[in-house]
Amino acid sequence: MRRSSTTLLFAFFLSLLLLQRPIFASKKSYVVYLGDHIHSAKESPLEEEEAYKRATESHYDLLSSVLGDKEEAQDAIFYSYTKHINGFAAMLEEETANAIAKYPGVVSVFPNRGHKLHTTRSWKFMGLERDGAGAVAGDSLWTRARFGEDTIIANLDTGIFFF
Repeated sequence: MRRSSTTLLFAFFLSLLLLQRPIFASKKSYVVYLGDHIHSAKESPLEEEEAYKRATESHYDLLSSVLGDKEEAQDAIFYSYTKHINGFAAMLEEETANAIAKYPGVVSVFPNRGHKLHTTRSWKFMGLERDGAGAVAGDSLWTRARFGEDTIIANLDTGIFFF
């Protein structure tokens, strides 16, 4: 009798554990990209600031529609892209990230990965500095690139890191 009650008790607790959702599910940092903003660059500074707040609020609304709780969404989002692109970075479970990716208006959802810069002295690294006399050397990258004519300048975002 004692053995069967112990076995029954063990089976009961095991079934409870199997039915529970993990408390500490694996969350990773994801970037949710929503495309362009609806606000204009021609707005006044006050209107612009209000537009940034509305964009952040819309990020909370989107994530809370998936998570079911606005407070949980606010805790998950650690950065809102409000100026040049529309999106946010948040700590999410993989299932949540996949669910958000299916929402209309979501362009993409991808893991937030940091990138290590190879140099912080790009001008010298690329041979763009002038010689001591102030002239550009004939074989320099400046000359070969026609002094930047028809060149697209880009910004490398090395990721969002929080501590």
